[in-house]
Amino acid sequence: MTRESIIAAGLKCFALYGYQHTSLANIADEVGIKKPSLYNHFDSKEAIFLGVLEDVSKREMEYLDSITTLSANNSIQDRLHQLYDLYIKHMSNSMEGLFFKRVTFFPPEEFTEEIKQVFLKVENEMTKLIRPVIEQGKKDRVVRPLPTETLTSSFYTLLDGLFLEENFYDKDVFEKRQSASWEIFWLGIKHPELEE
Repeated sequence: MTRESIIAAGLKCFALYGYQHTSLANIADEVGIKKPSLYNHFDSKEAIFLGVLEDVSKREMEYLDSITTLSANNSIQDRLHQLYDLYIKHMSNSMEGLFFKRVTFFPPEEFTEEIKQVFLKVENEMTKLIRPVIEQGKKDRVVRPLPTETLTSSFYTLLDGLFLEENFYDKDVFEKRQSASWEIFWLGIKHPELEE
């Protein structure tokens, strides 16, 4: 048993049940050890949560780094759509995504500031991927000449709305809503000259 296995177990428990509904016993059961053995590595449930949060932050940064190689040969629309699609799939299909959504939508009060810092760090890294595509789109007159911050904000608002909706709709309905949302988003940001 290692610190890493406790972090992995904590990630799963916090993602599935939330911080308040996860006990040290739950985490120990998930690892396959007795609860007192956890104290060889962590002082408390709070320490495990902070360890998980730090680990998820690191993994999210690694994931975003792994998708920086979007083909510059693709159109601006395709590149933005690929970022949109990849991030939604990642957040929907990974334990890190489930944890991240849970703690940002329902943050444990005692960790609000730590969660906010991780959220902003991840968003800042995502912005580094989106901003150059949007700016190139404006330069090429493919994207409306609006402030880049306005365009990235609308992109994030779209993602956040979908992450919330994912809790209420089955997979087929969610995918339709995801597709429809992208279509309307692109219609809204594409340069008016493309409509002529």
